[in-house]
Amino acid sequence: MNGTIPRKAAYDVVVIGGGPAGTAAATFLQRAGHDCLVLEGSRFPRYHIGESLIPHTFGTLERLGLLPKLEKSDFPVKHSVRFVRPSGEEADPFYFSETIEGPRARTWQVERSRFDQMCAANARESGVEICEGTRAGRVLFDGEQAVGVQVRTNGDAPRSIAARVVVDASGRATVLGNQLKLKERVPDLRKASLWTYCRGGYRRSGIDAGETTIFMKKNRGWFWYIPLPDDIVSVGVVDEPEILFSGIRTRMQPGAHGEDSSHVVGTTEHDGQRALEKIWVDEVDRALPLARWLENAEKVAPVRGIRELAYLNRQTVGPGWVMVGDAAGFLDPIYSSGLYLALASAELAAGCIDEGLRSGDLSARRLGAFCGPLWDGVDVIWRLIHAFYEPSFSFRRFVERFPEYRGTLIDCLVGDVVHKDMSGFLEALATMVEPPRRLKEVAVA
Repeated sequence: MNGTIPRKAAYDVVVIGGGPAGTAAATFLQRAGHDCLVLEGSRFPRYHIGESLIPHTFGTLERLGLLPKLEKSDFPVKHSVRFVRPSGEEADPFYFSETIEGPRARTWQVERSRFDQMCAANARESGVEICEGTRAGRVLFDGEQAVGVQVRTNGDAPRSIAARVVVDASGRATVLGNQLKLKERVPDLRKASLWTYCRGGYRRSGIDAGETTIFMKKNRGWFWYIPLPDDIVSVGVVDEPEILFSGIRTRMQPGAHGEDSSHVVGTTEHDGQRALEKIWVDEVDRALPLARWLENAEKVAPVRGIRELAYLNRQTVGPGWVMVGDAAGFLDPIYSSGLYLALASAELAAGCIDEGLRSGDLSARRLGAFCGPLWDGVDVIWRLIHAFYEPSFSFRRFVERFPEYRGTLIDCLVGDVVHKDMSGFLEALATMVEPPRRLKEVAVA
């Protein structure tokens, strides 16, 4: 693959990874007057999972100038989330309009190859230099200070690109997390996932046509059902690794930085892919309400998977460097918070980086000023994830017992958790589910 060679030897900011987090951070910083380079190991369009936006991305998308493009797209409009019990009984949908007024009460289900390309094109229109097919190697340090990135293009010898700030937006590749040995498993949350795409599955009508439907399994595992363009649905299952990868030996195939290489499961067994396909089909067949939705559908893509979904980095910011999006960590897809946290962390980080570059203070304290409020919000999502997997918990019982917090629960589902006092909601939640350790405690365990 022929890569693009960076035009210069030094930039204000070098971003590793051209996904939504990386291009958003670069767009905001370029508009603020800083010279930005994005290194994307693949070429657009490239595959990625994580198709469901949540409404609280609206503000960031608006400030990026992406809303007109999304509104003209054929991406299904998402107004709600609905949970279906193993019996097929459907809970009342959570409509985002219950707590949000106007156009902000809806969002989109996006085909990521096109959405990510849209984000990259928007960054280029703002003046960001994006090098595709260009791999970022090691981040370069002078003592503890990040000072640049090693780059390899077209099989040539590595070259050094200087940067005042390095932003790691490399997704699950988490370049800095691996280089600095900061990446940790989350032992309190051992979940795996298998997913694929089908054409011709059942769709609701009207305002519900684009909703995310969650089908529950009896053991607290679950399926997502996400409508996409061209009559395609994304269908995935989340459960214990021992269930979804039973008897399958796996290894991760290498991928380009900025691309989620762990989304492709390789195997040492000749029939490993066939085994994954069978497990996915068997799981769907056992989930009768979902199986009925797919009875006239055709699978149009191979089954992909991740054996360990959750991870965190013990440290996500340092002198001259910042992690954003999945490069910082990932917990669980149940509330579709991945893209929201990617965009939110990118915008918040860009504000702190801008201040640091202008003041000449590139310390961890300055660059990481956004981390406290952001991770307090992530902790709220973490509490709700923990509750979801508790057999004794259900949203229906929680709302029946605490009707005054139905709106707050919807706030969590739309991503409105940063810079908000959620203490009352969390105290109510604690009466039904014992709180887990805070994420910072999990990360250092």
